[in-house]
Amino acid sequence: MKTRILHIVLSMETGGLENGIVNIINYSNNDKFEMDILCLRAGGELISRITNPSSHVYFDDNDSHSLFNAIKKVYLHCQQYDYDIIHSHGYTTMLAAYVGGTLAKSPCIINGEHGTLYFSSLKKRLLQKFLFKKMRINLTVSESLKEQICQVFSTSSKYFKTIINGVDIDKFTPTAINNDLASELKISPNTVVVGAVGRLVKVKNYDSLLRAMKLVLQNNTKALLIIAGDGPEREKLENLTRQLNIENDVIFLGRKDNIHELMNMFNIFVLPSYYEGLSNTLLEAMACGVPVVASDVGGNKELVNTGSTGYLYPSNDSELLADNLLSLIGDIRKRRQFGKNARHDIEKNYSIQRMVNNYEETYQGLHLNNGLR
Repeated sequence: MKTRILHIVLSMETGGLENGIVNIINYSNNDKFEMDILCLRAGGELISRITNPSSHVYFDDNDSHSLFNAIKKVYLHCQQYDYDIIHSHGYTTMLAAYVGGTLAKSPCIINGEHGTLYFSSLKKRLLQKFLFKKMRINLTVSESLKEQICQVFSTSSKYFKTIINGVDIDKFTPTAINNDLASELKISPNTVVVGAVGRLVKVKNYDSLLRAMKLVLQNNTKALLIIAGDGPEREKLENLTRQLNIENDVIFLGRKDNIHELMNMFNIFVLPSYYEGLSNTLLEAMACGVPVVASDVGGNKELVNTGSTGYLYPSNDSELLADNLLSLIGDIRKRRQFGKNARHDIEKNYSIQRMVNNYEETYQGLHLNNGLR
């Protein structure tokens, strides 16, 4: 008998959490598992990336942020369908899953934490601490995130298990540059391309990257920065390039689907975030054999080996970021060796199948331990 799992999310809009769920579903063993998604607020563009024919995504046109409506949706859905495991993803969905799932007598409720924590108020900290203990297990995407949660919420690590993200090493692999794309972006053969991929939101800290590029360009005119992604900070960031007088050396691509092709256009990948759980884009860049420069936050230090696959630097230190970039821009041998090392690390430790196997083993263990069907 298959283990039936319901993932509960706010929506399936573009994001690392949502992309991870798509990967779990698409690469799962259909003979043993059946996975659905319940969106509490809206659908989202990542629904179209789900290729598993046995999976269903449920959402309606009611995008209310009301907690009562979220609980009601979980309760009614779990009453109508028979799931062995309810898997929430983060604070709001964990609360709705716990109340709605408990009322519906769901046999097993678990939670996944991907990096966004809510500890601004004592009330939220106490409620999350309570919920963490009520979950059968809480899954974190990095050891760093697990340690932070246990410290911030004064809770035991026995309630948590780490399953590190994985990447499709067949799709994200070193390949020849797409000449048509290079021509479209007007990239000359001697240009060193610095790339970044992600939502243009404050936590990604792209303004510090732009300030670093200003310093880089003062020392090396062959560098070009390409940023793929969209979000509420775009206009502000575009204005900053003009203030820094680097608008001709920075390309904002907007949201793109051909990320694997873009990664192979990059000579260096940068992740300047203030915070990360465990970055999918960092995994993707390394899988494509691209050396990386990342802020020393969250799970980044679990992925990047300084001096071997790239560099870590204190978040928001634009001067050190610029120094690290210049070190790689000026040394093609170092870039190639770092990229080769990065690809090797990903193949060995972070394949998507390894991640999915870890999730499946966890789901099966929970199912068997509950003595279900």
